[in-house]
Amino acid sequence: MSTQRLAAAAMTAAGMMALAGAAEAQGAAGRDQQVRPTGNLPPADQPLIRRIPEPTVAVEGGLGVLGFLGGAAGVGPSWNVRVTGSMSPRVAVEANYTGSVNERALVGKSLVMTSLDAGLRYNILRADEAVVQPFVVGGVGYVGWAGRGGDAFALSVPLTAGVERLVTRNVKLGARFNFRPAFFDDLSLGGATSPTGGDTWALLAHGGGAF
Repeated sequence: MSTQRLAAAAMTAAGMMALAGAAEAQGAAGRDQQVRPTGNLPPADQPLIRRIPEPTVAVEGGLGVLGFLGGAAGVGPSWNVRVTGSMSPRVAVEANYTGSVNERALVGKSLVMTSLDAGLRYNILRADEAVVQPFVVGGVGYVGWAGRGGDAFALSVPLTAGVERLVTRNVKLGARFNFRPAFFDDLSLGGATSPTGGDTWALLAHGGGAF
């Protein structure tokens, strides 16, 4: 066999191998296209849900004690119901109902507080950065007191610091300290020479469900 024929045979063999490789690649691509599910669904050998979403809404209840800074009444039991919606790992919004019953020692009567407010919460640490998650909350809302010397309507600006953590994926526990300045308030009893303020503090333990 001459050198020219040998070279021609080698080139022919190389060309046939290249064509065979291209045909095999095209066939594999066709088979992959046929078995791949349509739309955005992954194939059956991959999980349908890659990551379980973290809770974004929490409904909680709390119990604790509440007192008055101006001496309007003694320390008494307090309760709280709250809905929290997470906007990001750092920021959330809250809607709160807080109530309390405090005895007025001078008249032997109870002062019943009702407060409704909304607040913006900032998580100082993300939930995955520490054993408990510290946070602060600032808000604005309504507060009123029923009873002897009460005030039916006042403005409140609650300020809160607290910690919490998930116990299970859907159960969380925590505690918070609340300072609630009041404006346009007067809890004075008859004959008082100066108005008595309704500024309060509260210490609450809370728990609830996150979804």
